[in-house]
Amino acid sequence: MNKLGILSAFLLFSLSFYGQVFKVGLLAGLSGSQVEGDGYGGYNKLGFIVGGFTNIEHSEKFSTQLDMYFINKGSQKNPNTSQGDVDAFKLNINYVEMPFALRYHYKKFIVEAGLYYSVFLNYSMSDEFGEVTDEPFPFKKYDFGGFLGLNYKINEHIIFNLRSKNSFVPVRDFQNLDQQIGILNKLLNRGWYNLDLNFTLRYQFN
Repeated sequence: MNKLGILSAFLLFSLSFYGQVFKVGLLAGLSGSQVEGDGYGGYNKLGFIVGGFTNIEHSEKFSTQLDMYFINKGSQKNPNTSQGDVDAFKLNINYVEMPFALRYHYKKFIVEAGLYYSVFLNYSMSDEFGEVTDEPFPFKKYDFGGFLGLNYKINEHIIFNLRSKNSFVPVRDFQNLDQQIGILNKLLNRGWYNLDLNFTLRYQFN
């Protein structure tokens, strides 16, 4: 069974506890992202998120939650021809992502922190000259990182969630043909990293 199959089976196993211990729900939203290391700054790439989640309350104040969803990340630079800037770049990276969060409840707010693991699905990349490939530095088959988040309970079923996420490991090796320029380059310019802000609405059953 591949990694995606394992993640799917795990979520389905969790959903089987519906109405017993775990609470489950659906989520959808948007992702604003950038890639640290590609030379372009700003959360300019807009993508979408869709999936589900399951959580369990361990006490009145603490709970844990597991999500699983499709997410589109990447980077985007639009040209500004009025200023003589014709430089363009667009990167789409698709993942199936599984974050695990520890959560603290305070009135209508839930503060969370956790880790995520993503399975790489596919990508597309282009600049002002057309399609660009990821050779000789292909995208890695996974992404691993951490996040901080805040939830607001609109009512007993609808929850708004905001998360800031950052890769801990490079999703692509540093695109520099000279990889022998010293240890500082290897330590400080190790590759491309995903950074994204997620805005989701969640509907919780039970």
